[in-house]
Amino acid sequence: MKALRLLLSLLFCSLFSLVFSPNGFATIDPGVVQGNIDDIAKTVLTYFPKVAGTVVSVDGETVIVNLGKEKGVSKGVLLTVYREEEPFYHPVTGVPLGRFEEEVGTVEVEQIEGDHLNARKITPGESIRAGDGVRISAARIPVGITSLSPGGPDFLATELVSALSETGRFRVDSLPPQSSASDAFTRKNLYLIRLAASKVEGQFLVELEIQNTQTGQSLSKMAVQIVQSEESDLILEHLQYQLFERQQSQIK
Repeated sequence: MKALRLLLSLLFCSLFSLVFSPNGFATIDPGVVQGNIDDIAKTVLTYFPKVAGTVVSVDGETVIVNLGKEKGVSKGVLLTVYREEEPFYHPVTGVPLGRFEEEVGTVEVEQIEGDHLNARKITPGESIRAGDGVRISAARIPVGITSLSPGGPDFLATELVSALSETGRFRVDSLPPQSSASDAFTRKNLYLIRLAASKVEGQFLVELEIQNTQTGQSLSKMAVQIVQSEESDLILEHLQYQLFERQQSQIK
């Protein structure tokens, strides 16, 4: 499967090189770079750095955290808030090994400043206070992937599931086509990746969006243009056939 993915030559752009026209459709910025589907997985990976910080202050539903722009945290990311409790020790040597922790809530990043970020409480009954710890978990992050195409499993979605799994950062859940953020949340996924493929002016275009499942807030939108090459002909034919089947099903 990995060897097959390496044949898929792509031009991709992240949120920062994605340009939206007034009618809401995405267009590709000329300054894109060449890569493959593994590069797409690596781009998704950059939205989930293993970072930890501290709550500086709380004002109503707003939580200020000492994580700034240099930490790579994005708007829409979910942060776990926890509180350290009493220490625990090695049962034989008595050496301190760490502290017990209590999870006290979840916040969603709303704005990132130079040396801090503003987040919003999104879980009820929280008792978040200054001094609590905040982090994006270093454990595997549960992510669901769905194709926006109604015709069944999508070839590119399957490829992306494999690529994300191989990063070691995600626990990837392949969802039914056209699943919503609430569907992904029900299956205990923190994030949803929505994937759609189309053909525009003879070129295959893949559009991808990352959402958190608790509020539906978008972290990023990406547009990926597939480049024709001798090595990727088989894959492109596969995509062409899928799109043809979808068009025929819509006619019926």
